[in-house]
Amino acid sequence: MIAALNKRHKLAASEPMDYPVEIEGLTKRFTTKRTLNEDDLGFAKLIKRLFRKIKGKETILAVNGVSFKIKDGELFGLLGPNGAGKTTLTKMLCTLLWPNAGTAQVNGHDIRSEPGQVRASVGTVLDVYMGWYGRLSCRQNLLFYAQLFGIRPPRVRRRISEVLELVGLTDKADDWQQKLSSGMKRKLDVARALLPDPPILLLDEPTIQLDPKSARDLRRTMKDELCRNQGKTILWTTHNMHEAEEICDRVTIMHRGGIVALGGPEEVKRFVSPNESIVLEVGRAPQVMLGELEALEGVISTSLTNLPSGQSEIKVQVRDGDLAPRIAQTAIRHGAEVHSMRVEKPTLEEAMIKLTEG
Repeated sequence: MIAALNKRHKLAASEPMDYPVEIEGLTKRFTTKRTLNEDDLGFAKLIKRLFRKIKGKETILAVNGVSFKIKDGELFGLLGPNGAGKTTLTKMLCTLLWPNAGTAQVNGHDIRSEPGQVRASVGTVLDVYMGWYGRLSCRQNLLFYAQLFGIRPPRVRRRISEVLELVGLTDKADDWQQKLSSGMKRKLDVARALLPDPPILLLDEPTIQLDPKSARDLRRTMKDELCRNQGKTILWTTHNMHEAEEICDRVTIMHRGGIVALGGPEEVKRFVSPNESIVLEVGRAPQVMLGELEALEGVISTSLTNLPSGQSEIKVQVRDGDLAPRIAQTAIRHGAEVHSMRVEKPTLEEAMIKLTEG
């Protein structure tokens, strides 16, 4: 049956789709127990609480009516603080969780009515470190999963070698899984997701336990080899704003189960903070100089901060970073001792914090 699903998946993948992932109003609620407070109980029941713990139920809205589309061949970043609903959304897309409302189309298949076809279309890396046999080698573990995925025997060994090379585990192919470091185990998770050669990858923090070089290599592999060369579509969940800026074509920021921003990284940054700042560290700053800086065309505002070192920091918010030479010339003309100057651009990290605070 799995082989038949893989065959249907290959046929569907051969037909280009504008939006391999289309999410429409996905909602997920969880009901948990909570300890009732005194106001909930009343005096009579408060007495009973001395002898036994009374609990009620609480509904948590983990994902609240989320809708967006991911383009074919796009590396799409899913960002947000802890508890924003990113992992819950990812689990619904790969059919591990059933939505309370809404639905999604993954590779042309509905997650509600065609969960088997959806699972045959995606490779998934989640925050669940399970499903490995510690006293089998990496190669043997992947051979087991290749049989579950229905990969044809003549292709299995070559495919296992390909994915091990893609994630940088070729030299560990015959080591026991339980002897791998946590970062190498994460690489093996990615190799398992790539094994059936799915058109769509759902990756929940794939670089979380990798060293900087391994994380960079994995990002390059995903962006250059899988997206650009092979045309795969990737949903990438991360807390690392640097890597999101580096590789994501578009990002969405989730907060309390909903979407607060969606667009290219530069678009999202400009939405929150559209202007750059030129920062000068000076030994002294005549007051007349500040007034002249603020009068320059293209300058929005200036501010001065006295530093513990005895120097001063002048922050000039501008519409265009090309004003830096004129600002430096103005400072020098007024006799300011300029020790350093830098241009501060809005970052995705700042954008996420501003959009999710409060």
